[in-house]
Parts: sequence; C-alpha cells; structure tokens
Amino acid sequence: MKQIRQNRIIQIIYPLLVYFFVYQLGVSLLLDIIGDKYGKLTCLLIAGIVCIVPMYIIYSNVPKLIPEPVKNKKQVFVYAIWVVATVAVAVLLNVALTHSGLVESSAGFARANSILTDGDLLMKVLCNCLVIPILEELLMRGILTGQLCLWYGPVPAVVISSICFGILHNNIVQFIYAVLMGAALGFMYIKNKRLSMCIIAHCLINLTAILFG
Repeated sequence: MKQIRQNRIIQIIYPLLVYFFVYQLGVSLLLDIIGDKYGKLTCLLIAGIVCIVPMYIIYSNVPKLIPEPVKNKKQVFVYAIWVVATVAVAVLLNVALTHSGLVESSAGFARANSILTDGDLLMKVLCNCLVIPILEELLMRGILTGQLCLWYGPVPAVVISSICFGILHNNIVQFIYAVLMGAALGFMYIKNKRLSMCIIAHCLINLTAILFG
C-alpha cells in the first residue's frame, strides 16, 4: 500500500516537474536570448509547442478517464451546452476580478499581462488560444484531474488540480481566476470524460479575453 501511494505521488509530481523545467524555465531562457528581438509572446509559443510533446506522451501513458462513444446528435448538443456554460462562467469570473481592484494592485499580474499581450493578434491567438490551452489541459485535466479522480474521487480531483492550476500562474489575480476556472473545467471533464471539451472551452475563454478584454 505504501508503494502504491508513493507511485501515485510520483505520477502526479513528475508531469508538473516536466512542465516547470521544459515550459517555465524554457520561457525564462528564451526571454533572455530572443525576447527583445522576437517578442515575449513568441517565447511562450516556442516553449509551449516544445512542452506539448512530452506532456502528450505522459498523458498517453497514464490512467485516464475514458469517455463513452457519441451515440447521437443530442449528445453532441449537450456537450456544446457544457462548453458554452463553462465559458460563460469564466467570462463572468473575469469581469468580476477585473472590477475587484485586485488587478491594479498586483505587480505579478502586470508582469504576466505584459508578456501575454506582447504580440500581434495572430500571435496572441496562436499562443493564448491554441498552444497554451492544449498544454495546460493535457497537464491539468488530462493528467492530474483524471488520475486523481480514478484514485480518490471527483471532489479531491477537482480541488487539488484546481489549486495546482492556480499556483502555476504565479500571481494572486490569476491564482484566484485559475482556481475557479479550473474547478469549472475539472467538473466538466469528470462529468463528460472528454478532454477535447476542456481544450475547446479553454481556447474560447482565452479568445474571449483577447477580443473583449
């Protein structure tokens, strides 16, 4: 039993370490080398694309939630409603935090925002609405939430993975937003067992923030 617990801890921690070393440190290194020449968002894009590879390999080899086959159009409609509702919740959270006063008082958020907005519209869409959502959903929902749900049940899975999701964002504003958004995405993932729904929702959430932020 002790060996099983240790193995489970390792299976949760090592994907986070891979993310930290490949993506977070990769971004820092690229910012120092090419950030001034090619832009900060380009560094995120490159590091994100590189990190998706090991993250997908890990996801392919860990225990995961297996969705039922789609049987009819009604089921597709229900999935679409789930995605739209999750996006709506995230938008409301974004509006609430924007008007809370926390944004203006958080230096960490200002630094993160300066990186996420350092590029043209195409670069913002490629990075923030495609690469980063795929990377984060593979890690947070596909790997962490899925395994935790199988081992400990849905509530611990959503709580732990959402807190981890918040911590990854490195500032109080995005921590609060990511924890709450992560809970919504985690709940949707556990309920429907479809990682593609979380990726689509995350992409749309970020796209909404770019277009209307």
